[in-house]
Amino acid sequence: MTRTLGRSARRAAVPLTAALAVVSLAGCASGAESAATPGADVAQDIVFALKEDVVCLDPQQTSVTTSLNVGRQLTDSLLDQDPETGEIVPWLAESWDVADDLSSYSFTLQDGVTFSDGTPLTSEVVAANFDAIIEMGAAASLANGYLAGYAGTEVTSDSEFTVLFAEPNVQFLQGATTMSLGLLSAETVAGAAEDRCQSLVGTGPFVLESYVPNDAVTIVKRDGYDWASELRGHQGEAYLDTVTFPIIAEASVRTGGLQSGEYDVIQDVPYIDEARFAGDDYILYAKANPGVPNSFVVNTTKGVLGDEAVRQAISKSLDRDEINVITGSVSGKAPAGVLTSSTPGYLDLGDTLAFDPEGAADLLEGAGWTLGSGGIYEKDGQKLTVTVTAFYAQDVLEAAQIQLKNAGIDLQIKMVAAGDFFGAVASGDYEMLGAGLTRTDPDALRTLLSVDSAARWGIVDDPELEALLQEQAQTADVAERQKLVDQIQEIVGERAYVMPTLETVQLHGSRAGVEGITFDSAARVHLYDAMVTSD
Repeated sequence: MTRTLGRSARRAAVPLTAALAVVSLAGCASGAESAATPGADVAQDIVFALKEDVVCLDPQQTSVTTSLNVGRQLTDSLLDQDPETGEIVPWLAESWDVADDLSSYSFTLQDGVTFSDGTPLTSEVVAANFDAIIEMGAAASLANGYLAGYAGTEVTSDSEFTVLFAEPNVQFLQGATTMSLGLLSAETVAGAAEDRCQSLVGTGPFVLESYVPNDAVTIVKRDGYDWASELRGHQGEAYLDTVTFPIIAEASVRTGGLQSGEYDVIQDVPYIDEARFAGDDYILYAKANPGVPNSFVVNTTKGVLGDEAVRQAISKSLDRDEINVITGSVSGKAPAGVLTSSTPGYLDLGDTLAFDPEGAADLLEGAGWTLGSGGIYEKDGQKLTVTVTAFYAQDVLEAAQIQLKNAGIDLQIKMVAAGDFFGAVASGDYEMLGAGLTRTDPDALRTLLSVDSAARWGIVDDPELEALLQEQAQTADVAERQKLVDQIQEIVGERAYVMPTLETVQLHGSRAGVEGITFDSAARVHLYDAMVTSD
């Protein structure tokens, strides 16, 4: 199947094999190795304030950034991915081999790896992890996406195994670098899904000491840890002895606590406060999320969103540059594609996504909508009202709401808790979702839109798109896959199945004297190299 790209699409310099961009800021750490060393006679304990409850610690189940920022400290993966080059390197697996048809992946585990309960990491345990993910189904939707077509794990020896798929699975190798496929102990994976959310055992450099919902999480250094990937800044045990994560929902309390010294590190420095923490007394850590930017993701079976003209009019009414100025980081930029600009395989769709209120009006009026006395379009007595359901980034939604009102479109915002958001996803009871999906591969669009995806958010009936989504997931040739990915991005943008609003930048801050915080390729935090250099 082929499709010619229109003039609205421009090839960006981010091919599938290229580097993943790391935000670079003046006075801001992007995760490079540091020459710093832990301070002598300085306690290696930090307080890292989180913006919300982690809810579920199990990285195989959760997709919430806060949870993953904690879970990464407890859990290792088979492989690791360089956030600057995209290169995949060994971690718990010392070597691997990929079948030419992408239907099997063989691994050899490195020797001596154990879980924090003392049990060894073996091929049987890996197989149990992958089998349990399949059994959890929608509760582990992202992990299931990486295991699409899973046909079992063939164990050759304690250290050798082959993961089998019923059909080619191009995204599995990159998936093996993620926390979604992070490995947990045999006892943990044998437990009930809800129990795993509260307590788990991994191979990571830290161990869970306690988790009190809506209060705090505490982790402690793992004695004897000695299997970090080559991407880390040192080998052996972590530098920090303890990390306490109090849950501080109010942003002003987090920033005030960083200034007063109550907190050593805070999650999600508000973009509006970025300049405030840019001096020598603080370190800012920033990285743009790869994957699908914050967007409106549509359900074409609900309300007026089955009408392509309405969807296109909504997209054309969004001034993304203005949204970025109002709500974004100074280091970020407005989205110009249905993937973020840091994602391998990204295609610039700037013309398709350009702010065009006149074009939006033409589309609506051509579809029979007329501007009512209240300034909102109407048709057959029905106002042009659309509801977006979200659990974060309310400021982005409110900026879009004002812009859409100016264009005669009534956007209603439904803010819910994270659990209720994913409940809506499971039931399909929404018109649009306001969210993004972090992935370091363009297969994120298949995860978001395919009818076969366990993590499907966008509900569309488009056989052409579905065929392309499936074909790219089974194509090994990089150049041929890129052509398919380009076609997918153009269809998704032109037909307004995904309407980007903001490229999210993960922005955390620490006091001077706390260094070594780094990001993985999906913009999640690593604390393995973190240290206290001074009080």
